[in-house]
Amino acid sequence: SEEAAERMAPFAEKHDKYVIFHNHGQPGDPNFSFDRVLAFGPKLMLNLDIGHYYGATGKNPADVIERLHDRIISLHIKDKTGPDATEPNSNRPFGEGGTPIGDVLKVIQKNGWPIIGDIELEYKVPEGSDPVAEVKKCFEYCKGLLK
Repeated sequence: SEEAAERMAPFAEKHDKYVIFHNHGQPGDPNFSFDRVLAFGPKLMLNLDIGHYYGATGKNPADVIERLHDRIISLHIKDKTGPDATEPNSNRPFGEGGTPIGDVLKVIQKNGWPIIGDIELEYKVPEGSDPVAEVKKCFEYCKGLLK
């Protein structure tokens, strides 16, 4: 929140540490702005959750990354349905939602930005599988998008 950013910014500056904000559905609020949160200080950064962003807005998170790449430390990567889907804002196995994961990975790769990506396994693990196998599938899916 902007209130948290305003409170935390002086401490981040004083101690030369980053404060990293993580989004959930806030970008879906028309009054929310990453820019206003980050404007409180240069030590305020983002952990952009591309799945939550897409699920809340239906917009391509690659556009946010292009604009704010120097303020993004890391990404949470997951696939979700958009806000207008039959089951809106729902976690899906990679490739079954609408999150434009490929656009995100390609814009980072093309520009060589040092943004860390974390696969966030939030969909229900299918019977007969396990979380490790599912993360491997997600990773392979992401690798395939970069070929």
